[in-house]
Amino acid sequence: MKEETISIGELISILKRNKGTIISLTVIAALISFLVSSFIIQPTYEASTQVLVAPKETQNNMIDSSQVQSSVALVNTYRVIIQSPTILEQVQDNVTGSPENISNLITVNSEQNSQVINIKVQHTNPVLATDIANEISTVFSTEVSELMSGVDNVKVLSAASVPANPVKPNILLNTAIATVLGAMIGIAIAFLKVVLDRRIKTEQDVETVLELPVLGSIPVIDRNEMRAARKNGVEMKGERAHV
Repeated sequence: MKEETISIGELISILKRNKGTIISLTVIAALISFLVSSFIIQPTYEASTQVLVAPKETQNNMIDSSQVQSSVALVNTYRVIIQSPTILEQVQDNVTGSPENISNLITVNSEQNSQVINIKVQHTNPVLATDIANEISTVFSTEVSELMSGVDNVKVLSAASVPANPVKPNILLNTAIATVLGAMIGIAIAFLKVVLDRRIKTEQDVETVLELPVLGSIPVIDRNEMRAARKNGVEMKGERAHV
């Protein structure tokens, strides 16, 4: 059997014949994603606070570069301490309505070679997210001195404020992704219909699929046209089915 190829013109023709299916699936996917993101998925809010790991000043009110490097080196240790049960259990006890597992709500990070630690809390309740974030920074700055044997170089740089807008779900992004996926599925279905359709319809199909020459054709006459021709006594010239 000869290898089958599809030209660009045939690809465009396939897309045109199935444009209804492609457009329908695209619109349906976008609409479902929009409705789910808008009305079913509960919005999530994010509150953030910052903690500064500051080196102590000397008697001359000067800060040694070695102290700065020491503070930067401590940031990674402090990030671990912030997420430890020692801190989070106190926060859970102090904040009314806080969930049992706060560790799943918080993200602690810092920029490279930075003395600032960012604490972010995500929750469906914006007020609760803010209370947890502020309580974490407060408890940590208070407890770190005892945990680190007298080291007192942590200050709350900025307190969290109640977020007005949710960070999740991203309705526009979700809808855009669903639109693309819907279009891709529609296009895939259009090409599958062509690939899986093994019916022989034209002379070219006979020669390509069966590798046989066309010896003749049988005229195909439409039933309605045949009735009309009988009434008018006119010989029909029908389309020809090839064999």
